Amino acid sequence: MLFLRAACVATVLASAGSAAAQQSDSEAAIRSQWFTGTLLSPSPGVPHEGVLGIEPYLIDKRGMGVFDANGIFHSTPAANEQARSYTSFNYGFTDAFSLQLIPAVAHVSHDGDTQTGLADLPVKLHYRPIAGALDFWHPSLTTTFGITLPLGKFEHLRNSADGFGTGAYTAMEEVELQQRFTTWLHPHRLRMWARVSQPLNTVDLHGVTSYGTAQGFLGTVVPGSSSELGIGDEVGIDQQWALALDLLQDFAKGPHLRAAGVTGAMPDIEGSVFWVAPGIEYNPTEHVGIIAGVEISMAGRNTPSQVIPQVAVNMFFE
Repeated sequence: MLFLRAACVATVLASAGSAAAQQSDSEAAIRSQWFTGTLLSPSPGVPHEGVLGIEPYLIDKRGMGVFDANGIFHSTPAANEQARSYTSFNYGFTDAFSLQLIPAVAHVSHDGDTQTGLADLPVKLHYRPIAGALDFWHPSLTTTFGITLPLGKFEHLRNSADGFGTGAYTAMEEVELQQRFTTWLHPHRLRMWARVSQPLNTVDLHGVTSYGTAQGFLGTVVPGSSSELGIGDEVGIDQQWALALDLLQDFAKGPHLRAAGVTGAMPDIEGSVFWVAPGIEYNPTEHVGIIAGVEISMAGRNTPSQVIPQVAVNMFFE
């Protein structure tokens, strides 16, 4: 009997020791992995006070067709191509608070004509009330509040595709969970988020605008609201290389457009689109990472179908 009890105790202690060793190995793998961030997941803020994150992005939007009101895809001839370059500047004022600015420049080409200009400017304040831990069941929680400043040109255009702005101030609220864990000692960084954006003002429109109005048009518009649900995962192959994948669902209500002197308004159109964005990361150092991939609209309703190649470099300075 004494021998049986001793054997049971030894088995329990060995199991506990094995579990502790596995947990220690898992945490070590997570700590040693370098990540850049997926293509589409929002920044949860920088990790510590005094850290400056800088991330230049280059994207190239290419239209492939449209999804109609029933979700059926219709191919179209080659349309406008828009290249956009933006840079995220994110600074941590405390371990929990950080401020992010995302200035952008857009370049559009159509029918042999090209235009370049500033786009609207998002400003975001991140607050992380829960820092999280190195396991699946203790994610970090970040809340974000932002406003987009209307810097981009949106009216008196030669072509509606030349508009890079909305003319409206737009408020944004966002919540994001980030979890770090391992599968077979391959580190993961999983992000899940939800976002809602709402315009704050009515915009006066004149002539050709980014809302598709024609020469001589006079009227007003309330830009559409939007919401987004997304999940993005990174999995480390080794310390420097990782694979990334985003799955994203966007919902949008079209702009509420009204012509001057005309009773009633043009009907609002509601749309949605499902995106898939695979990417590959290379992190030469702990503080520098590069990601390249493509964002593809797989299904939708009342929206364009697009393929958007993109590349970004993520850098942290302390």
